[in-house]
Amino acid sequence: MKKYLSFLFLLLAGSLPSCTEEPADNPIRNDKWLIISPSSKSLYAGDEYIISPTYSSDDVKELDFVWSVTDSEIVSIVEDNNSTVTVRGEKPGSATIRVECPGETKRLSATLNVTVLELPPEEPEPLRILAIGNSFSQDAVEQYLWNLFNAAGVDVVIGNMYIGGCSLERHWNNARNGSASYEYRKVVNGRKTNTKNVSLETALDDENWDYISVQQASDYSGMYEKYEPYLGNLVEYVLENSTNPRLRLMFHQTWAYSKDSGHAAFPNYGKDQMLMYKGIVDASRQSMTNHPEISLLIPSGTAIQNGRTSSIGDEWDRDGYHLNTDYGRFAAACTWYETISGNNVIENGWKPANVTTDQASIAKNAAHHAVLNPYEVTDMSEF
Repeated sequence: MKKYLSFLFLLLAGSLPSCTEEPADNPIRNDKWLIISPSSKSLYAGDEYIISPTYSSDDVKELDFVWSVTDSEIVSIVEDNNSTVTVRGEKPGSATIRVECPGETKRLSATLNVTVLELPPEEPEPLRILAIGNSFSQDAVEQYLWNLFNAAGVDVVIGNMYIGGCSLERHWNNARNGSASYEYRKVVNGRKTNTKNVSLETALDDENWDYISVQQASDYSGMYEKYEPYLGNLVEYVLENSTNPRLRLMFHQTWAYSKDSGHAAFPNYGKDQMLMYKGIVDASRQSMTNHPEISLLIPSGTAIQNGRTSSIGDEWDRDGYHLNTDYGRFAAACTWYETISGNNVIENGWKPANVTTDQASIAKNAAHHAVLNPYEVTDMSEF
């Protein structure tokens, strides 16, 4: 927004002639003057302001004044008339603006010294990430993701639209019905709040989200026939209601259950972890192929499966399906961090206090290799 500021030059003249030879019966007396002050001013490049001189009389105002600037690349001027002159800062530096009324022997003149400053650095907008999920997005984004970005010097706002066990079908029905049935969990400046009875529309309007993720409930995560048409409908709804034209949609690939899981949906996969994992990989691949609007895949499922080949083994969850609260959740957060930031999470020095150095190394490597190869397991037996 252009800033218009008024500057006044100050000039007190003695006995002065006119700008051109005046007839003897019409002298310019010593009470004729113009005022423009102060005599110096600083402004930022791109700023404009209006000079509005004050004249002692209409007789003086009607004289032919000439405006000039010592360096028009630093400061430019546009003469509207004797009443106003527009000054614009073009680039950093200093220049002098001069106004004068030339006569044959004397002058009516003044100067203004202008310093043009560089624009101050803008405060960077925080990165805004919203998950439309369930307890699996809770595991992934609510605990450690903010810390990883913070350690990298990135301000981030994280939201999670939470309903336990919420499927794509239910998300879509909530969206089209305007159902205020979510817990809106939000992390700002490292502090988490929880607002109940919030609709998807309200959450989408709350922030100018840069990234929004969708995901399937774990029960159906490896069964693509349970994804449609709900995934497509939800994607369309999010795009229509987003306030950010540069929004990037993401699909969160969740993880298979532990081998001894007692989850009621595990028999859908023959109680076979690898069968479930392969179903998840296939469903996530189809989701990305069939919906090019989704530009990023967050391969948390592959990250956990990578970790299961390490010395930790099949000890990544706390109840057979939810991640444990230390290195399990940390591995998922690392996967989100690297996917969104594009930075190698192994080079991020932060880790939770309740995670050992070895566990952190395994979690970060599991996430890193999952981002590199999201549809296949990387052997980490050497860890």
